[in-house]
This record gives sequence, C-alpha cells and structure tokens, in this order.
Amino acid sequence: MTALLLAWWAAVLWGALLWRPSPAARRERLATLRPPRRRPPRRRLQPAASLGRALRSALGRPADAAADRCAGLVALVLLAGIAVDVTLGLAAAAACWLVLRRRVTRERRARGADMLAELPEALDLLSLAASAGLSVRLAVDAVAPRLAGPVGGALRRAAEQMRLGVEVAEALEALAAAPGADPLRLLVRPLTDALRYGSPLGPALERASAVARTERRRAAEAAARRVPLRLLFPLTVCVLPAFVLLTIVPTVAQSLDLLQF
Repeated sequence: MTALLLAWWAAVLWGALLWRPSPAARRERLATLRPPRRRPPRRRLQPAASLGRALRSALGRPADAAADRCAGLVALVLLAGIAVDVTLGLAAAAACWLVLRRRVTRERRARGADMLAELPEALDLLSLAASAGLSVRLAVDAVAPRLAGPVGGALRRAAEQMRLGVEVAEALEALAAAPGADPLRLLVRPLTDALRYGSPLGPALERASAVARTERRRAAEAAARRVPLRLLFPLTVCVLPAFVLLTIVPTVAQSLDLLQF
C-alpha cells in the first residue's frame, strides 16, 4: 500500500513538473495578471460651458472655465424660465447668477489661499535652483515636479508652454493673469524681471519669499479671527436649547406647581 502511494505521488509530481500550459492558456493568464490599460477619460459635452464660452467671447471677455460655466447655466435658466413666464425667468436667472457667482468667488478664494500656502516653499526652491546656476527655464523645469499643489501645477503648465515654443516671460505672465492666481505675482515678477532687465534673481526671490511668508501668516491670523464667528451659530443652536431645558423649563414648571397650590 505504501509503495502504491509513493508511486502515485511520484506520478503527480512528475506530471506537475513536465506539464506546460498551451499558448492560448498562457496568454489568458498573462492578460489576467497584467494591469488593465488606462484609457483616457472621454470628454463629455458640456452645453452650458459651450454656451457660456460663446456668450463671453462675443462680449470680448477672456476665457475662464468657471465663468463660462456660470454664464451658460444662467442663460439656460433664463431661456427655460422665459418659456414659462418672463418674470419667473428673470427671477430664476438672477437667483442662479447670485448663487453661482458666490460659489465661483469662494472657489477662487480657496485656490488663492492654497497657492499662498505653497508659495514660500516654491520661491525657496527657485532661489536654490538659481543659486546653483540654472536659468529661469531650467529652474522652472526642476522645481515644478517637486511641488504637488496648485503652484506646482501652474509651473508645470508654464513648462509645457515653454516646450511648445512660447517665450519664457509670456508663459510665466499667463500664470499670474489666470483668475484666482493673484498670489503668483510674487513668483512671476522676479522671474520676468530677471529675463527682461537682467536683475539679480537670487535676492529678488529671497525678498519675495519673505513677503509671501508674511502674507501667509496674515492670512492664517485672519482665518483664526474668523473662527469664533463661524462657531457662534452652531454653539448657539446646540447650547441654547440645552440651557433652556435645564434651567428655565424646570423653574417655570416648579413655579406653575406652586401657583396651583
């Protein structure tokens, strides 16, 4: 019996060692092991953004994705409301414009705050690259991949524009001209001055870094001062009912009991 078991195990091992899958089965297994290819995301049609872009371009306004989408949505709401009632359409369009305008303004402020938070580190890296002897273009190429925030994304876009043949100064000035990118002026100004007027880049970047740190500290202090105002409503809503239930309601109930007697 033992000999039969040993012979059976030997046959199983021999078959496992000598067995080779067919080419078709091998390809199927490799296909299951390989990660799927990532297809580029399909661009969906955005009628609101397209309509808003056409309207803003007809008015001579610069291209802005958020503003184009806002204008397109307002136009669609106005057209849909006018189909029912002129007054209703105007009121709905005005309300939609106010809500979307407030939202766009809030997004731009948040984007500017994120840029200001990352700006001193970006200026320090550019100053380090300039002190190492790199030109403005090479410094932007070296610093952009090392920043993961909005400033790094802006520098990467500028680097791509430079590779396509756009002048370095024009590509950098386009970053500061974008909506919500006002903090980038502290970064763009020293670079463009060094390109056009030959001013020393290192000291200018150091001064801009000091200014950016001061602005970031002021923004943090302003945000800290707004915290009590933001906490006022939830604290009032949460604490005041409990205070009324624990102090005023028992006193009133006890007074009513005494009055009954």
